[in-house]
Amino acid sequence: NQGEDTSFEEDLARDVLEIITVFSARLYGARSRKNAKLLDGMRKAAEADGA
Repeated sequence: NQGEDTSFEEDLARDVLEIITVFSARLYGARSRKNAKLLDGMRKAAEADGA
């Protein structure tokens, strides 16, 4: 790790936090892409109605 001895519990806690961070980043990234796609579709529909 950082050149220091860490206990099993500390390593486990750090690993669990990293896993939670990765999955939450994926979740929010997927949600962001979904929202961007929805907004793009709404813009295109509004442009088609206004044209």
